[in-house]
Amino acid sequence: MEGPIIARYAEMAERIAERTDGKFNIRVVMAKELGIDRDEFSQALAEGTIEMAMLYNSVMGGIFPFLGVFNLPYLTTDQRSCFLVEEAIRAMFFDALKDSGYLVIPPDSFHCWPPQDILSREPIPNLADLSGLKVRVWRDLDGELIRALGGEAVYMPVAEVYVAMQRGVMDALNTGPQSMVANSMWEIGKHYYAVRLEPGGCWNSVNEEEWASLPNEYKMVLIEENATTIQTLQNQYDGLSGEKKAVLAEHGVIINEPSQAEIDAWRNVAFTIWDKWAKEDPQNQVALDLAKKALGL
Repeated sequence: MEGPIIARYAEMAERIAERTDGKFNIRVVMAKELGIDRDEFSQALAEGTIEMAMLYNSVMGGIFPFLGVFNLPYLTTDQRSCFLVEEAIRAMFFDALKDSGYLVIPPDSFHCWPPQDILSREPIPNLADLSGLKVRVWRDLDGELIRALGGEAVYMPVAEVYVAMQRGVMDALNTGPQSMVANSMWEIGKHYYAVRLEPGGCWNSVNEEEWASLPNEYKMVLIEENATTIQTLQNQYDGLSGEKKAVLAEHGVIINEPSQAEIDAWRNVAFTIWDKWAKEDPQNQVALDLAKKALGL
């Protein structure tokens, strides 16, 4: 995961150890160190292979389909809208977690990062018409959006996009500005479009048995330090998009704001995707209705 997350959780682990005189220690590791990918976190957590993990909403939607509400294009476009949706469907999620073997660190532990934009090799004359454009995506519903606008959606790990765009196999990618900077994407893409597709997010969660075995004083320390860390991350992310876009601009990337007509075109397609998704499962419709109400839609 790019950005400040790992550093902030390493700092959290240090504070917890300090507050408990070194008796409660958390080892923060990257997924690749354990050979566990993010789509395996929940199972590993339930089995006790790992005791604590970030459960990504993009992955959890595959386990609990109604969580796909976070993947609906243009339903959430920033941190605030994500928080409102999370709060609206929280009871549904916590109910679904019963007997799963893991739980969200109280009180809710949800956090998210900046929205996802587009970086392309060549200028896109009209975002409402992506005909002939091959766009890297990482979420199914974003792929539906790109296809509905005439483009070709290609699912590919972000680490492989650089070479694909360099060779002309890919025309553009969908990701956040922090990932673009981390992967030096300015070298192969000079046109940035702030389309603001849905931000990613996650819940900090723990194995249920491990949580039950913790002394209450340790639970309280973890709850407090986890909350502090999440707030620190959210404060950082508030300004992160602007900072990373400035870095891209310094390297010659042209930052484009879509016109209202272009955004309207994307949103009109998105509404159709919402309705189709909601009809797949009664719980999906409930989650969408709750989210729309929370957002005043």
